[in-house]
Amino acid sequence: MTPEQTEATREWSGVEVAATLREILVDSLGVQEAEVTPAAALVRDLGAESIDFLDIGFKIQQSFGVNLQTADIRSRIMAWSGLLLPALSEILQKQHGVSLTPDELRPLENGGLVRILEHLQTAKGLSAGPGAAEELGRSLVDRLVRDFSALGFAVSQADQEDLVGILRADLTVRRLVDRTLDLLTVGALADFIGTKLGARLRA
Repeated sequence: MTPEQTEATREWSGVEVAATLREILVDSLGVQEAEVTPAAALVRDLGAESIDFLDIGFKIQQSFGVNLQTADIRSRIMAWSGLLLPALSEILQKQHGVSLTPDELRPLENGGLVRILEHLQTAKGLSAGPGAAEELGRSLVDRLVRDFSALGFAVSQADQEDLVGILRADLTVRRLVDRTLDLLTVGALADFIGTKLGARLRA
C-alpha cells in the first residue's frame, strides 16, 4: 500500500487533525507553534501569501488525503469582492425596484450601504425604512456564505454580522478583501479537513 493510499484510509481524531495542521502551518509559514491558534487568520495573523497557499494545500493533500484548493479559495474571495457592486445593483432592482448600474454605485462605495440609500432617497425618491441598510447587507452576505459553503467552509453568525456592519459603512474592495480573508482561520481550516474526512474522523 502506497503512502497516499494509507492516508486515504487512515482514521483521524480531532486532536490529531489539529496537531498535524499546526505542524503544516509552522513548516509552511515559518511561524511559532504558539501562534497557530484556532482563531488565527492565515493571512492577517500568520502572514500567508499566494505561494504559501499552494504549499499548504499540497501538504494537506499529502497528510490527510484531502483535496484543498487553497489558491482557488483565495481567488474566489478576490472575485467575490469584485462582483459586489453588480450584485448590489441586482438586489436594489429586485428589492426596491431601483435601477442603478455598478458604475453609478462606485462613487458612493466609500460611504457604504447607508450612503447609497441616502442617495437613492434624495435622487430617486426611494422610501427605505431604518433597517434597509442591514437588509441589503444581509442579502449580500448571504451570497458570500453560499459561495463559501460551496467551497466547504462555514461562516459563523458573528462573522456574518460583522460583515454586514462593514457593508453598511464601506463597500471598498480592499476593506472587504481583508475582512473576507480573515474568515480563513486555522479553526476553519481544521473544520474543513474534518468535514472532508467524513467517516474517517473519529469522535
